[in-house]
Amino acid sequence: MLEDDMHGVGKTIRPTPVERVRQRLADWQQRAADAEQNRKLSQMTFNELFDDGLLELVSPRRQSLDTPGWPVLMETSRLAARACASTAWMISLVGGHAAIAGRLSQACQQRLFENDRPQLFASASVGPESRLSRDADGIRVNGTWRFSSGIEHATWLLLNAPVTDHDGTLGSERMLLVVSTRDVEILDTWDTCGMAATGSHDVLLRDVRVPAGQVFRLEEIFAHRTSDLSDDYLYSVPIVPFITTSLLGPVLGCAEGAYASHIESLRQQRIPASAQARERLAHSAAQLSAATALYTTLVSGLHESGQARRSLTTDELLRLKRDRSYVARLCLQAVQRLVEHAGASSMTRHNMLHRHWRDLQAMVAHRDVHWDSAMQGFADFIVDAPASAQITIAP
Repeated sequence: MLEDDMHGVGKTIRPTPVERVRQRLADWQQRAADAEQNRKLSQMTFNELFDDGLLELVSPRRQSLDTPGWPVLMETSRLAARACASTAWMISLVGGHAAIAGRLSQACQQRLFENDRPQLFASASVGPESRLSRDADGIRVNGTWRFSSGIEHATWLLLNAPVTDHDGTLGSERMLLVVSTRDVEILDTWDTCGMAATGSHDVLLRDVRVPAGQVFRLEEIFAHRTSDLSDDYLYSVPIVPFITTSLLGPVLGCAEGAYASHIESLRQQRIPASAQARERLAHSAAQLSAATALYTTLVSGLHESGQARRSLTTDELLRLKRDRSYVARLCLQAVQRLVEHAGASSMTRHNMLHRHWRDLQAMVAHRDVHWDSAMQGFADFIVDAPASAQITIAP
């Protein structure tokens, strides 16, 4: 409590989101092994995420809408991943979906937030049996949808796919749907070697009708648009570069957590670390320093473009994808070197270095940091672009 000098009224100053995460790190790290084994985060962790507002950092119902929430989301998830990458994934990837809700119609937003309670928006990817078909006043959803992180605690599910017309023709335009999780059957399918605690199960929907007020053209929602909500650029600028970059917070933080745990294990050894072990540690430290510098450049660049309400050029988008993948590759290489040095005796389920290693490999497999497509796309552009085109190698 602080005394107000003018009015003598006690005021409680709430910690910042980064400070709230820092206060939780020890508990999250302690629970991480059990969360991995149980294939989901504990209810206690989710309660903390909701109570601390860490799942609403970019929500249209959060306080201080005049302050951009995306940079805070990046740093809180990065910090959280040093203890538990799955917890960080909930903050950045799943919590980040709330920004999409802020781009929907006012009528839809009122329906989503009508009970005035925190809402969590999961998403799911199209599967071979996923189907959207037109209805008299909306869309019918059928089939299995994949990789729905956080679905067990979500209140809404975001889906997108082309819509099949009445004659069976698959349309070219993708639609975004908001579905209540009450209409979703969760399939127990998520059993992985990394990021197990995200609970990213497949979901089954059986002839679920979604009313027209919860159906939107994906391109219109994701593209540049006007917003009366606030000064937060995330509700108006093209959102894809931001939501596809959000996983870098957990990726970098996870690598930093692995590095820190390895240093701690070296310090606890009865025999001092060899010269070779110290050289490898320094090499990994250099790679993480490079990854951090590039990460900072990417986050700062996107933040500045958002504040200027400026869409990225094709050149900038391709460089963003290239550099995102490079950050992920640097983190992967840095931690792999530490794992190789740690030896077979460290290969246990509860070893923190190996848990971070498992989680990091799963995250780096994500399509948003896919190495081949990012590098090939950038190379094709700079080689095939007209000679008159302005091409930059770095920002």
